[in-house]
Amino acid sequence: MDNAFLSQYLGTPPRSSRSLDLFDRILRRIVPWLRISSCWRGEMASIESRMNLFHLLSQTLINRVEGDVVEIGCHEGESSVVLQAVIQSIDPTRQLHVFDSFHGVPNGDAADKGVYKAGDMKASKMQLYENFDHLGLKRPLVHSGWFEKTLPLFLPERIAFGLIDADLYRSTLFSLRTAYPRLTPASICLLGVYWDPQAGVVTTTDMKYRSPGVKQACDEFFTNKPERISILLAGNYTSGYFRKM
Repeated sequence: MDNAFLSQYLGTPPRSSRSLDLFDRILRRIVPWLRISSCWRGEMASIESRMNLFHLLSQTLINRVEGDVVEIGCHEGESSVVLQAVIQSIDPTRQLHVFDSFHGVPNGDAADKGVYKAGDMKASKMQLYENFDHLGLKRPLVHSGWFEKTLPLFLPERIAFGLIDADLYRSTLFSLRTAYPRLTPASICLLGVYWDPQAGVVTTTDMKYRSPGVKQACDEFFTNKPERISILLAGNYTSGYFRKM
């Protein structure tokens, strides 16, 4: 399948120019984490993150990994529509489950260091439905509520691909604990925002996407697990992923 649809809903990044590229390089010497392009990118899901989803999910479905597809923290569906488009093109028998409180994030813990306050990232379920309808895509199964209530009840028993975009320490840790046992062999799980200050790509991450609690949750969870998180560039932030052994 082609991936031109990735820009159909959210649009493409602005075209650059030699003058902007030069200014960007100079600016990075002064403020290493800043990118001019981020001034024009207001989307929750950058074009790079959509491409990551496209390739990882396509690979999973083509390899016939068993299970359905899950997104934990779907917001208004900017990533969900990518997942559903790939499903419909490659294997329409798979079901997409999406989870969100639709009331924003809860209060964070000390590990989150004030990245978000309660209610941030609030989303509209109706906007999510409209985004699917706009692209002519089948609507997913939407599970509304706090993850502690919805994940144990509504996560499918077998998961081929999971996207965890929980933003905070406690939410990420709970999502991993609940989803991991249901991930089938060779399945892939992507952490939407994963910031590692020790990684060489740290300067590509905008300040608003630096959520230390996500990495701390992963570090704790994978202490006695065989999998390790790999980093993926996602435009003005970074994601992480692992393949279930």
